[in-house]
Amino acid sequence: MNRRHRNRRLAKAGVLLAAIALSVTACGGNNEESPKSSNGSGGAQGPLQLTMMLPTYNPEQMPADSSVLKMLEEKTGTKLSVSWVPSSTYTDKLSATVASGELPKTFVALEAKASFIVNAARSGMFWEVGPYLKNYPNLSKMSEIVLNNISIDGKVYGLYRERDLARFGLMIRQDWLSNLGIQTPKNVDELYNVLKAFASGDPDKNGKHDTIGLAVGMQGNNIAGFKDILVYMGGPNEWELQEGKLVPAHMTQAYMDTMKFYKKLYDEKIINQDFAIVQDGRSVMNKGQAGLWIDNMLDGKAIEDNIKKVDPNAKMNLVNRISGPKGDRTRAGSGYLGMYMIPKTSVKTEAELEQILAYFDKVSEKDNQNLMKYGIEGKQYTLENGAYTPNSDPKVRAEITDGNQFMILQDGVVNYGTELEQLSTKLFQDNATIAVTNPAAPFISNTEIEKGKELSKIIADATVKFIMGSVNEDDWTGAVDQWLQSGGSKVIEEMNAEYAKLAGK
Repeated sequence: MNRRHRNRRLAKAGVLLAAIALSVTACGGNNEESPKSSNGSGGAQGPLQLTMMLPTYNPEQMPADSSVLKMLEEKTGTKLSVSWVPSSTYTDKLSATVASGELPKTFVALEAKASFIVNAARSGMFWEVGPYLKNYPNLSKMSEIVLNNISIDGKVYGLYRERDLARFGLMIRQDWLSNLGIQTPKNVDELYNVLKAFASGDPDKNGKHDTIGLAVGMQGNNIAGFKDILVYMGGPNEWELQEGKLVPAHMTQAYMDTMKFYKKLYDEKIINQDFAIVQDGRSVMNKGQAGLWIDNMLDGKAIEDNIKKVDPNAKMNLVNRISGPKGDRTRAGSGYLGMYMIPKTSVKTEAELEQILAYFDKVSEKDNQNLMKYGIEGKQYTLENGAYTPNSDPKVRAEITDGNQFMILQDGVVNYGTELEQLSTKLFQDNATIAVTNPAAPFISNTEIEKGKELSKIIADATVKFIMGSVNEDDWTGAVDQWLQSGGSKVIEEMNAEYAKLAGK
């Protein structure tokens, strides 16, 4: 579900500092009244003929005569015509389609801040939907923080596809904790002690010194778990507001403290020494070699299943609260995976726009959320005494393939998962109360769009080298200077100009 996108996410409490400042314009504001709608349906007659373009993540797409799709049409009063595009080529295909102007009535933009989407929105190609949302019972419940995250110049041009805003946490070997007689860590110091015990003791009881504490790998230019520990240690989520100015995370003291923490783990061989060339640190966990993985807690079930192939007695647990200098904190993500947009080139009238919004509002009803998640009870799955059993017939299962691509809100989805999967849902909800958002998430820097990859590589390379001991603090300062001179200063300038403008400063 969580795929390749560069974005950000939630929080309540102190985190709202950015959201409060921005909420004036989050829904396309400028204090405009929302358009009036007599019944939220736009008043159009007959079934809505809705063409759409969606990504598929499966080799075989949902059949056009899918019973699930037909039921969705019946429940929403629509006739759907779906163009499926493989996810691997989707953004390129969408870019070409937007350039041609020959667009369906709605489509998913996987990369909401891609330059071609931003430029097209600024040119007036898409409907600004923000002012209409209050007219619909389900769409009106959309998160102000996530609407800020998807906004372009303070205006909302799409309906985000909801994802939990704060999914990150610890996936820890509970059997190792039990074998060593130690408790689950509750703060940063205890976290270090647990990791040290996993690496120096014999948590798997095989009589060998062959375990490490934390599994680490590279996720693009990011070191697995680094951003999470940075937040635990009181640092920011990507950017930090300091005296009304946005400062990138790597220019904070907490970032240096986090690098030193990782360097200590590396020097003491508590993390895998080859982390810089490991593309996916979960592979270290899956082999039963490490006691902890930090990332999306949805990974926990799959990791446990894989470790059991090596050690049938393995048992994973999930931990979401690690206290640091600023108390319990966790990193928020963006809260969405792509958004539905409605082009003015295909949808000419406000009445048709309102009919399409009414369709999305109906899709977000609880029954329809579960329909697109699981299919039809008695066909794609059965429930017996609350136990969920999916149909094993591949033809029947194909009818729900990529069903979640149709979903907007997911707040009504029932979790039929294992104990571990249900725990993750509970912890996601708890995370929402302590999550630290990225205050710069709504903003667009043209320099970052143009040079972001090369700029992030400067910082990533220097971070890895610092952890491995090949550069010192002076060298690190030099790398930050290089980042500033290569375009970083311009990114900071542009981000703060956007912040000042939308905050009304």
